[in-house]
Amino acid sequence: MRFESLVRRLKASPAVDGLMLIGSSAQGTLNEHSDRDLLIVLYDRPIEITGGAIFCEGVLVDLIVEMRDGLEELAATESGAISLNDYEARFFSWFSSGCIVLDTSGCLGRLHDRLARDETGPVLAEGASISRADRALYNLAHTRRMSQSTDPVYRQALDLRMLYQLADLMVDYFTLRGMAWAGEKEAIRHWQLSDPGYLDLFMRCYWERDRGERVRLYGELVEATIKPAGFSWHDGDPMLRISPPELMTRDNLRAAQRFWRSVLTSQ
Repeated sequence: MRFESLVRRLKASPAVDGLMLIGSSAQGTLNEHSDRDLLIVLYDRPIEITGGAIFCEGVLVDLIVEMRDGLEELAATESGAISLNDYEARFFSWFSSGCIVLDTSGCLGRLHDRLARDETGPVLAEGASISRADRALYNLAHTRRMSQSTDPVYRQALDLRMLYQLADLMVDYFTLRGMAWAGEKEAIRHWQLSDPGYLDLFMRCYWERDRGERVRLYGELVEATIKPAGFSWHDGDPMLRISPPELMTRDNLRAAQRFWRSVLTSQ
């Protein structure tokens, strides 16, 4: 089945309220290696389908499934109420360049107008920002510890840790700068235009074969990534973690440190 046929059949279905093309499908930047991204808005669903994938003549199509009622609720939220940590933050990037091809009830149009009115867009609260920086520093501390071992298991474990640690930093870079994650290709394009030094450092760390040098570069990368958070660990005091992340503010961390010291000094 061709992608155009898939869209046409979905448009004709009484179960479908809206359809929107996302990414290169909407931006006119398709090439032979592009996938397709399609947001499908349903009136109802007998089972909690939230997404999927299908091949259309060998082309991978990502399916994002949402409910009309959920989008209506999102359209009614107050300006500035959405955090970059929220699932809903991705709608800002989708609607900035998406192409609505079906909007029977008008919910996609109302959501588009709602997001367009939000002058601030999704933001990251202080606690959530510090929490992300804390996680990156925690991973770095363990990476440096493990890099000192000559045990081959430790060394292989270090290689595996790098797989997800670098992936985390990619997302952290954008989140800590007030931007929603939009995928690897958009990340590369952004860095090429706005921060080529970071892209160079990231790729040098990724390709470095010497473990010691890779850990050193990883440390630089962590510092560059979390710089907007304005947060670091201090020797001597523990780094206490507070949940949920939104509560991990500087004031709350100072209060937690005072409590910790009182625990240690109480008799």
